[in-house]
Amino acid sequence: MIVPTGEAEAVVASGAGRWTLPALLVVGLCFAINMVDGMDVVIMSFIAPALGRDWGIAPDAIGIVFSAGLAGMAIGGIFIAPLADRFGRRKIILTALALMSAGMVASGFAGDLTQLVLARVIVGSGIGTVLAAMAALSAEAAPAAHRDLAVGIVQAGYPLAAVFTGLATAHLLPIWGWQKLLLVAGAATVIMLPLTWAILPERKMPGATHTQEPVMQELLGSTLRTRTLLLWLAIFTGLMVLYFITSWIPKLSIEAGLSETNGIYAGALYNFGAFTGTMLMSFLSVRQPLGRIIPAFLVSAGVAMLIFASIPMSVPMTLLVAFLIGVTLQGGYNGMWPLAASVYPERRRATGIGWAMSIGRGGAVIGPLLGGYLMAAQTPLPLLFVTYCVPLALCAAAAFLIGRAEASASRRGTGMSLD
Repeated sequence: MIVPTGEAEAVVASGAGRWTLPALLVVGLCFAINMVDGMDVVIMSFIAPALGRDWGIAPDAIGIVFSAGLAGMAIGGIFIAPLADRFGRRKIILTALALMSAGMVASGFAGDLTQLVLARVIVGSGIGTVLAAMAALSAEAAPAAHRDLAVGIVQAGYPLAAVFTGLATAHLLPIWGWQKLLLVAGAATVIMLPLTWAILPERKMPGATHTQEPVMQELLGSTLRTRTLLLWLAIFTGLMVLYFITSWIPKLSIEAGLSETNGIYAGALYNFGAFTGTMLMSFLSVRQPLGRIIPAFLVSAGVAMLIFASIPMSVPMTLLVAFLIGVTLQGGYNGMWPLAASVYPERRRATGIGWAMSIGRGGAVIGPLLGGYLMAAQTPLPLLFVTYCVPLALCAAAAFLIGRAEASASRRGTGMSLD
């Protein structure tokens, strides 16, 4: 169904009080789009062993493929996502889905490493755009008391899709091969285009027709500077750890003693844990500030990572710890998106989140790339995980300080309005 313009205003108006049907449709659509995002990203980690074997390429070369997609996300977040604050969420999300569709299909037809890297840049540019625009849109659609919940639930679509992607890959990869799986993922992305066109409302953005303060001058002005810089640090360090784990969890599980098939199942269980943790974080955010929830989750993730790397375990215990890493690491990190949405006013929300996401993509590029080089150098698994606990601790500290800054700004009456 197409939501009329007048009803589109009701979507946002719901942010002041109660849930409406258009608001629920928008958040549900964003959840579904985020599932497609998750499938398009994590499928590369599940097919990486087969890709490396078929093409005879080492882990550091596969790390370049991972990082190419993440570099594309930075491009999308900086150059395309901010346009959602000017031209509206709908147009930019549709553009992002078109880029993702084209890139996924091209990935399936890639004949060498260079072609695959270019295709992943295109996919990443669409994903980086749509992630920022959806976080802004879901925050604006939800009732004020449930904004953190809505943004968190949308983020849960990403790991949920990764679960099904992992299970399907474990079954279908030996039958179809990795190229056909990439084409199937591309087809699923294409399907989201007409659904988004039909469901997603369009509305005029506040202040879109007026001259606005330069972006960086506003984001780094006296009111927002501290929270913006802390947000950039948190997302940079958080994505460095998160994308190292999500990109390499099947390979790391094999290094920990699992078979290749069980390694893929470990990746699927990690992502099911990520879905569980994200939903848990989202519901906790209704009662507790994110500045407390996120650090608690991330510190727990560091403990789980060290157990995974250092203690010999049976296959069931290894899979259980992989699940717990997903609950705590991605469940905690995904709290950054509702936290980021709370920092910026509506007219700058997609821009602020897009810039934070893009700055953070530097960490996302470094994370799997560094992991590939360390594994190629045969770094012991405990030392590898200790290395990544350092940026994880920085992310937890930055999230805590953002929460304190938000509370302090609210007490002074200088916090940015969400309406």
